[in-house]
Amino acid sequence: MRYGVLFGCLFLWSQWMTAQNATRQQIDRERNELKTSFTDSKTYDKARSFIRRDSSYYVGYMLEGAFLFFRANDELGFNKAIGPLKKAYQKMENDFDPLLRMRTNNFADYSANYRFQSDYGLITYFLSRCYQNVEDQNQAMDILRHVRDRNFQLEFNLDSYNTMAWLYHRNRMYTSKRFSFLKNTVNENVRAANQCLDSALRKLQIDMPLNNGLFDPRYLNRQYLSTYHYKAMIYDYLLNIDSAGYYYDVLIQNNQYSSNNYAEFKLAMGEFEEADLFFKEAAEREQSIEKNTKEYYYMRGTLNIYRGHPEQADTLLNKVIQEQGSTPGYGWHSIGLARALHYEGLTAESQERTNKAARFQELHIGTTWGQEQYNLAVAALHYLNQLQFKKEYWFEHNEWYFWFNPANWYRWLKYTLEIRHQKMLLVSLVAENPERDQVIYSLFSPENLMTFDEVWSVMEGFGNDYFIGLYKKRLVTDKRPRLKKYFTYVLGKLYLAEGKEREAISYLEQVLNDPDVSDPYQTLLRARTYEALALATGGAKREANIRQLYLTYPQLIPFSGLKMKMQLDVDNPMPEAYRPILNQLKNTDIDFGTGTDLPVVHLSFTPRGEALDIHYSVMVGGNPFQQGVFRIEKAEFNSAGLLLAYHLFGIPKIKIGELVPVALPANEKEKDK
Repeated sequence: MRYGVLFGCLFLWSQWMTAQNATRQQIDRERNELKTSFTDSKTYDKARSFIRRDSSYYVGYMLEGAFLFFRANDELGFNKAIGPLKKAYQKMENDFDPLLRMRTNNFADYSANYRFQSDYGLITYFLSRCYQNVEDQNQAMDILRHVRDRNFQLEFNLDSYNTMAWLYHRNRMYTSKRFSFLKNTVNENVRAANQCLDSALRKLQIDMPLNNGLFDPRYLNRQYLSTYHYKAMIYDYLLNIDSAGYYYDVLIQNNQYSSNNYAEFKLAMGEFEEADLFFKEAAEREQSIEKNTKEYYYMRGTLNIYRGHPEQADTLLNKVIQEQGSTPGYGWHSIGLARALHYEGLTAESQERTNKAARFQELHIGTTWGQEQYNLAVAALHYLNQLQFKKEYWFEHNEWYFWFNPANWYRWLKYTLEIRHQKMLLVSLVAENPERDQVIYSLFSPENLMTFDEVWSVMEGFGNDYFIGLYKKRLVTDKRPRLKKYFTYVLGKLYLAEGKEREAISYLEQVLNDPDVSDPYQTLLRARTYEALALATGGAKREANIRQLYLTYPQLIPFSGLKMKMQLDVDNPMPEAYRPILNQLKNTDIDFGTGTDLPVVHLSFTPRGEALDIHYSVMVGGNPFQQGVFRIEKAEFNSAGLLLAYHLFGIPKIKIGELVPVALPANEKEKDK
């Protein structure tokens, strides 16, 4: 009787296994026939169908998790994807462990079963990325170490050692208190990343005898190139120019380079034109259905600012934001757009965009750019915009009775306190940054996401002697010849801050004598050098430098504290109703007078019903430099003269606004992290 029951159980079990195998075979056939991508809703429907038919089989959960992964836009979305991916991961290990441990040079055995290792790599890739994207880096590292310990002869879809190196490098600023696998200094974390890459290369060599004959040699070569990609990234970060250049050369020869990473290498070298070309190439080459931070748009915006075309950066980043919406990267693109608006002279608009970036909870996906760099870039713009609010108010009000108005004393105090507050916040972020010497003070680095202007805003007023020593040393030791003029410029600014005009002028003139300074991508540097020279000199030299600043980057003048001399020419007869506009223009911080070689401002007014069209042009040396027409509605007549003043410097203001309050970050828990 007992044996009969046992036999019956075995029979039923065998029948169930047969039925289950038949179901799984059918699922495999339907999966192979599935022509849609992971992002197609039909894939999700099919995944749910597979799970209903056999909830113990990994395939349905894998497809569901992949669909949710590509659909995710935020932390909630990636957490939803983790559930089915974990199930697929666990069920696959439970059912197919022997096949996941297979190591063989036999083609028949390997080709019959390699799809399980391929699927396992896909599942662990998605799962690891989900954990990375929700900042659960310990779990991500656990997955990677587990895959590494399985010792696949070839890892499909997930390079465990390379990705481990990525995690060390991406989180290098933290310590083991934040994530248990990390070391306790930036240098130790970067060293650990490099050791992972060395291990990856050793493993490829060890597994080569097994893989020879199974795979195309070109495919096996790409495994080495994948590790070289990360090697180049690490050496670029370290500013080890020779080693980074070696690995990039190998990658380029094999057409396996990242256009974006190579562009960042060129940018760190001071080769801005080449960087711009490769960032544009990245926008064409590196499009992916996976939601990654599109670094190249942000960097192209910065390069447009260096070229003296912040309006082009504005157009580019506005378009990207409209197309992508509030998806990962929105915060970074908002920072880039805020920076462009700042250099356009549109301070209120810049501050509003900076506030949006501050409130947005950015997911730093597929990038080494982290929350610390994000916070620092936002803080720099907060500070610079508050400083610019004060300067533009002074530009707009140059009346002789200015200090007799108590309201202006209140504004002076309000601006001063806000500027000081934002400066302290900015400086504290830098003081807490363990890689400030490597990344920030180097001015140009693959991980420095501020302009050299913004870096100067950090240093200004703090430890001039220390920074003078630092940049004198960099002039001697730094291996990037095209950046010497930037270190020279900073030294000129530092000596100017010390009140040593003679030394300042000496360094600043060296910048202008550099043969590379006429390059269009050096426009901002030239402009800031003319500005500094104007502040360091007087008389005719001062006026000549202000004029050169105007010709180079006119948007900077209203916020420089420098008074531009111009000659005013108004069409006659001028209706008395429009004379208040002219008086308001004359009360701005522009020195209207007569003289030789002054830029000549021509104005004419055309009524349009209750509105008014103001036609303006600025002639320099007989040639038009600024010109245009803008319309003033009747309700805005009281600020028409101020708007006109800004237009003479190429600043397309449409309203005179109040100081925009600084927004606090919406995600306060980031501070706790």
